[in-house]
Amino acid sequence: GEEFEEKICLYTGAKHSILVNNGTSGLRLALHIIGVEKNEEVLITPFSFVATANAISHLGAIPHFIDIEEDSLSMCPKALEKRLNKIAFKKDGKVFNRNTGRRISALMPVHVFGIPSNLSGILKISKSWGVPIVEDAAEALGSWFNFDKNKIHCGLMGDLGVISFNGNKLITTGGGGVIITNNS
Repeated sequence: GEEFEEKICLYTGAKHSILVNNGTSGLRLALHIIGVEKNEEVLITPFSFVATANAISHLGAIPHFIDIEEDSLSMCPKALEKRLNKIAFKKDGKVFNRNTGRRISALMPVHVFGIPSNLSGILKISKSWGVPIVEDAAEALGSWFNFDKNKIHCGLMGDLGVISFNGNKLITTGGGGVIITNNS
């Protein structure tokens, strides 16, 4: 396991990687690590495999869908910003949904079919609102961002990223997955 984690770090450029039994568990663990709790909302796209929403539900949290953009098929930064401006407010350093009263505790863009989402736009919104990002990079092993003249692997722009090794992925172990991050 450790040798494979090291090779994932070498390939992706991640400082850290943690093997998990599958991508769904990796997403759930990543959300838990950044502090998502029961009855909180996680903003995701409606265009993804059910595991994205399931990972949220496994924590007792609630998926909150944000529209996708045509180019990346992932979360649209304009739709995200519009939605937050319409329903969200900050209180004591946290973000809440004024319609439901629930805390908005994370953003989870998905790199659909390995196409990098528009994370430069999503990152600006994340920083502005103070909401962390877990990247669903399940299908994005080998997908890179060109960001500020640097190549950055999908999963490493947000706080944590999760890659899947399910039977339909580029590398398969029959199941399995890995959390990647540069955050110690």
